Amino acid sequence: MAPKNTSAGNILIIHGPNLNLLGVREPEIYGGMTLQDINRNLVELAESTGAKLNFFQSNAESALIDRIQQTMSDGTDFIIINPAAYTHTSIALRDALAAVKLPFIE
Repeated sequence: MAPKNTSAGNILIIHGPNLNLLGVREPEIYGGMTLQDINRNLVELAESTGAKLNFFQSNAESALIDRIQQTMSDGTDFIIINPAAYTHTSIALRDALAAVKLPFIE
């Protein structure tokens, strides 16, 4: 019997506006961990699953939408998104996620 494929595939991690300021912006509220720290921790977690992570952060809604749309042709299997300030306000991001027909989690 062939071994099971244990790879979790290609995962796109999307970070929304102002997350690039983690660790600097209001550390009394958001803590001292930077976005780079978070990404590094995610890479460590992914190593045991064989997942390949790709990271993208932007403060611009249009850039986030463009990156989501790129997944239609770049081999992405799954999207993890923290839309930050766009969580409750961006119908356009939700539409982009629905359009690419990939599984995702916010």
